[in-house]
Amino acid sequence: MTFCGFAEEVPYKGASPWAVPELDKAAEYGLITDKIKDNMNESITREEFAEIAVRLYEKITGRSAAYSDMSAFADTRNPEIFKAYSLKIVNGTNLQRKLFSPGQFTNREQIAAMMFRTMQAIKPDADFSAGEAGKFIDEKDVSDWALEPVKFMIKNDFLRGDGGRINPKGISTREMAVLIAARVYE
Repeated sequence: MTFCGFAEEVPYKGASPWAVPELDKAAEYGLITDKIKDNMNESITREEFAEIAVRLYEKITGRSAAYSDMSAFADTRNPEIFKAYSLKIVNGTNLQRKLFSPGQFTNREQIAAMMFRTMQAIKPDADFSAGEAGKFIDEKDVSDWALEPVKFMIKNDFLRGDGGRINPKGISTREMAVLIAARVYE
């Protein structure tokens, strides 16, 4: 859109119509990074999600995330990844080889686990038990290490599914990851 010869900056592009209302809020909260704003419907990488998680942490706490060691991973120099690692939000994909795999796409159960750890970093003394989270049809498909975070995210309506399914192994899009971050922010 242009106004008086100037192009209006749009906060994001390529979003699914169903996601637009929540993405508008996410843009208002400052949770959409420059790296992802031009194609919200594309799959999200581990690096892109780490950046969103750190941004969410900083927005809610009002503190800058810090890191002191960049030797944990050999395949990235992105400071946001090292901040997320220092906050215990992310782990490597191969600690022996010091790999983070920044360009690897991430799935819904991984997003749930990383966002769960983001909330723990934000408010370490909060109750993060899943309690009596509702059942979902594909619960058996969730990895053991992700079950508690997935249940917590569902119980609190941060992670939503369709038709009783959450598709835990399904690759997450950028818009899905940002919507989860916006729900946590609210």
